[in-house]
Amino acid sequence: MRLAHRLLISHSLMTVALLGAAAFSGVAIVRMTSLLTEVREEQLGEVISEEAVHQAAWGVEVAARQGLFACEHSAQEVSAAADTLRRRLAHLETLLARHGPVTQPLLLRAAEGYRTYADSILEGDTCERLQDPALRHARLQLAEQLTDAWITTTLALHSAIRQREQRAYDIGSSALAVGLLLGALAVVAAWVVARWVARGVTRPLGQLSSLAHRVGDGNFAPLPPVSGPSEIRALWADLDRMRGRLSELDQLKDAFVASASHDLRTPLARLRTAIGLLADGTTGPLTAQQRRVVELARAACEREIRLVTALLDLTRVQAGKAVRRDEGCMLDDLIARAVEEVSELAEERGAELVVHAEGTTPPASLDAALVERSLVSLMTNAVRVSAPGQRVHVTRTLAAHGPEGEPGTWARVEVRDEGPGVPEDARPRVFEPFFTRAVGAANADGLGLGLPLAQRMMRALGGDVLLLENANPGARFALVFPLGLGGPASSAAETTTPRNDG
Repeated sequence: MRLAHRLLISHSLMTVALLGAAAFSGVAIVRMTSLLTEVREEQLGEVISEEAVHQAAWGVEVAARQGLFACEHSAQEVSAAADTLRRRLAHLETLLARHGPVTQPLLLRAAEGYRTYADSILEGDTCERLQDPALRHARLQLAEQLTDAWITTTLALHSAIRQREQRAYDIGSSALAVGLLLGALAVVAAWVVARWVARGVTRPLGQLSSLAHRVGDGNFAPLPPVSGPSEIRALWADLDRMRGRLSELDQLKDAFVASASHDLRTPLARLRTAIGLLADGTTGPLTAQQRRVVELARAACEREIRLVTALLDLTRVQAGKAVRRDEGCMLDDLIARAVEEVSELAEERGAELVVHAEGTTPPASLDAALVERSLVSLMTNAVRVSAPGQRVHVTRTLAAHGPEGEPGTWARVEVRDEGPGVPEDARPRVFEPFFTRAVGAANADGLGLGLPLAQRMMRALGGDVLLLENANPGARFALVFPLGLGGPASSAAETTTPRNDG
């Protein structure tokens, strides 16, 4: 699935949730609007019609009062009051005919009572009828009934409004609850979908990152496939093509280094022989100055031979060629030979090599050349960072199992100097090929192959080279590798190569 499709699904889910919330809110608004319409059309319509009947009945009451006042104070206005009462009676009858069926019973009885009262007043002498005690008492009762009826109408209207208000409140509460529920579901869905999209992208990106680091570290093995969006898979395909191309270039580089090193080995050997003949005086006696030049040439030739040998060993290990194991190999003898090889450099630096050995090592099946080369690389680095008068400690111990609990007899050779130690920023890269760094008395003119070569040689033997925590002072490296059959002895020895200050 493409990344765009994943994003489309996530946005669609959010849109559906929002549309659902909006739709429910719209339904709630429509229902509340219908309630308002209901109140306006039904309740207020009834109240308006009843109000008209009430006003007409009250008009009859006012006309009767005005006629009674005219009878008691102004006889000439009695005729006008009677006409007013007659008009208002006619208006009341008209409204009763129109709104009578929808008028509440109490108000209807009061209005009909006023109609009957008005008819009785207009049947005879107006003043006599208005002043009749029984009719006056009946009129007062009708006024009270009319007031009670209007109060009842008002209370009914208030109750209806309260009922509609409660229904509107319930609808609003339901809309709010559903909205909150849909919002919570939308948040949960957004989180789930976002996590799904993120995991579908970040996980393969993390795998690609680790694969890119692996390729950057020089491991050109085929890359495992990565799942995820098609864009991620396309990126993996590009990375795999780059890995294949780098692997081809690395193989070409290794082939070139191996070919060049092999081609240099023969002329360097002949040059060593020629310099040896010159130094031995075979071609004639040498002056002191000539002998000094010959010694410089011999040292340079030996350095180049060691470099070519290291490159050939590195190529052999990288090519995965079988380890050449020597049966009955003695580890202490290999350490002694490595110390002897580095002793000349130690004398030049004014440093001292000290070997600590616990017990004696049993005969082992080792590739003597790889072990000795690894020891020489670690000792050489330690000597180069040492100042005059400092020591390089080489400690050999045996263990009944490996560092991860592997069975068998394992050897551990720790090389510790008294220099400034490995800088923190350089520790992650000390085993990278061709990485150099000036430390203490040592400059950075080397090729940076000693430690990487030692580590790969030890791993070819089933062991490893470890960078330990810095001593106080100095750096600490350890070679660990299996020896095979044999057990530790009980004696201990310490060997010291004297320092030459001359």
